[in-house]
Amino acid sequence: MMTLIGESMAKVGMKFVFEGTTEVCDTCKLRFTCANNLEKGRVYEIIDVKRMKHFCPKEDAYLTLVEITEPPLEFAIDKRKAILGMTIIYSPPCNKKRCRNWDQCVPIGIAEGEKVLIKRIKGAIECPEGSKKMVEVQRL
Repeated sequence: MMTLIGESMAKVGMKFVFEGTTEVCDTCKLRFTCANNLEKGRVYEIIDVKRMKHFCPKEDAYLTLVEITEPPLEFAIDKRKAILGMTIIYSPPCNKKRCRNWDQCVPIGIAEGEKVLIKRIKGAIECPEGSKKMVEVQRL
């Protein structure tokens, strides 16, 4: 996939969350390259930076063309559900926003009810709610 991004962020390995479009985007001739393939709230990673730049009326600046991919997501789940190759429906394991593990259990880029495939089992994580494991997943 390709999109346009500000020059200061156009670096291989940089990750960003797509925040959506505006009315200006709806009439822009570059909308099909820039935003139509992206989903609001998703995390994307830049895998290649092109030399081409285009003027963006929304940003009132020239943006750089980049190739992006949706990187694997990581989050903690109950260790009994952490089975390699298993498809699960994501549900936040708790609602304790002040927990030190909150960002690991409720990551940016995935919504409750989405199906994901467990691609890799990572280390254990200590949690007051019980034993959990970090998993790397791919959205389906």
